[in-house]
Amino acid sequence: MRLVAFDPGDSTGWSIWEYTDSTPLTLVAHGTIKGGVNGFIRWWQKREPDYDVVVSESFILDGRTPFPNVTPLKIEGALAVLWPSFVLQRNVMKAHFKDDRIKALGLWWRGEPHSIDSMRHAFAYMKVNEHLPTIRWAWPQ
Repeated sequence: MRLVAFDPGDSTGWSIWEYTDSTPLTLVAHGTIKGGVNGFIRWWQKREPDYDVVVSESFILDGRTPFPNVTPLKIEGALAVLWPSFVLQRNVMKAHFKDDRIKALGLWWRGEPHSIDSMRHAFAYMKVNEHLPTIRWAWPQ
């Protein structure tokens, strides 16, 4: 199985993972897409989307920001066309996978905070969906 996770915005973080019923998430690639929704669409079109699962942080207009940047909402719209069965997650889902856990697993990389946030969404997805190999590896007792 292949999973791609996004932290959308003017700079969209992405990470691609593989897993099976008996193996945990394994990082394939990660990076940052520049250029907002147009950059995101160009990035998507350059790949052969062979994903089984697409996960993205959802944009929630909560009134905390007077003039919010709605680029993430535009990327959600693009995903709704490109991959209609994609999974949206609230930003609070990132709390499932904190910095100390990321560093302990050797998955920390510098200079790409949005890419790291995409990773948080990938692991939150696996935890919520009770993927035991990933849970046992990422959150050992």
